[in-house]
Amino acid sequence: MRLQMMGLGLAAVVVGAVPALAAGAEKPTFAKDVAPILFEKCVSCHRAGEVGPMPLTSFTEVRPWVRAIRAAVTSRAMPPWLADDKPGKFSNDPRLTAEEIATIANWADQGSPEGQSQDLPQLPALADGWRMGTPDIVYDGGKFDVAAEPRSVYGDLPIKTNFTEDRYIAVAEVRPGNRPYTHHANVLIKDDSGQARVASFSPGAGAKSYPPGVAKLIPKGAELNLDMHYNPGGQPRVDPGTKVGLIFAKGPIRQIAITAQSGTNQLDIPPGDANYERVGRPFEFKEDSHILALIPRMNERGKDFKYTLVYPDGTRKVLLNIPKWNYGWVFSYVLAEPVAAPKGSRLETVAHWDNSAANKLNPDPKARIGFGPEIMNGYFEYVVDAQDLTRSTQD
Repeated sequence: MRLQMMGLGLAAVVVGAVPALAAGAEKPTFAKDVAPILFEKCVSCHRAGEVGPMPLTSFTEVRPWVRAIRAAVTSRAMPPWLADDKPGKFSNDPRLTAEEIATIANWADQGSPEGQSQDLPQLPALADGWRMGTPDIVYDGGKFDVAAEPRSVYGDLPIKTNFTEDRYIAVAEVRPGNRPYTHHANVLIKDDSGQARVASFSPGAGAKSYPPGVAKLIPKGAELNLDMHYNPGGQPRVDPGTKVGLIFAKGPIRQIAITAQSGTNQLDIPPGDANYERVGRPFEFKEDSHILALIPRMNERGKDFKYTLVYPDGTRKVLLNIPKWNYGWVFSYVLAEPVAAPKGSRLETVAHWDNSAANKLNPDPKARIGFGPEIMNGYFEYVVDAQDLTRSTQD
């Protein structure tokens, strides 16, 4: 799953030129120059109990990995990110700046000195086990025995919220009970509200949060369903209990975040086809709206994915282009600024799959593949401009 992790031969990656340290310039140190970058951009994943394969919270932990870190950041393999730069900016883009990359590279090239302890910043306050902070409430999906299949074992785990009133969610996070063998986990509301998707776990994804005044609604009495996808690698596995953490909105709620999609389940990928194309069902906005986030989903044979907003006058605007899909890193792309989608606009998606032997992730290039083993879920979240609940929460 972690195809681009540090420590897996990345030290041998051929990288581009990095600006050299100017003559007479002070050598960068871990404490003063490198730790601030790692603490801000890396330790949310690279710490005990998280997805990173090694912790990077101290000089002692970082020192054995200096060359691999240099190779990973200069090649931009780390932090991972799949979106093309051209369409726009995303608030959860984790990539390092050119200056940050040069700092790490020069530090490594200058012998990676530790520096003075008084220059070392404090580690960020990250709640143990949660990237979101401390949840207001936690649900446990319970123990699940995963069958000994090579891949794709699914589980639907019901969760009772016991909410006696509508609840508004500001932040949500899913914590897999057996992370190494969990590819994804989705939390869905089991009702007819049309707001079904609450949170998800996938490689590279963090907690789901909303801007002030926007929240996800979990209606009174609604049940949740924890939709699990495991890749057990041919051995029986046990999920001791995947957890769902929620933080309730603490202020007035004006708009409800709605989850919709432009995708299709009409997939019929021929054996060996290296560039199979499908166009998703367009989603038409019935009211003036703003798009908050784009959440594409494909599996191993995924090749690329694109979202395009088509305005009522026919003008087209690409919102997200993923030119090279990577099943090992599945993100939600949160727009830095919500994009206006006037009434009558359409959100369209197009994707390609590589079912050939050249795709190293392909489990079986001789198989004809339909929906299930492969997916085209072009989820997105939006709000309706005219909605104004102006409802104060009591939390």
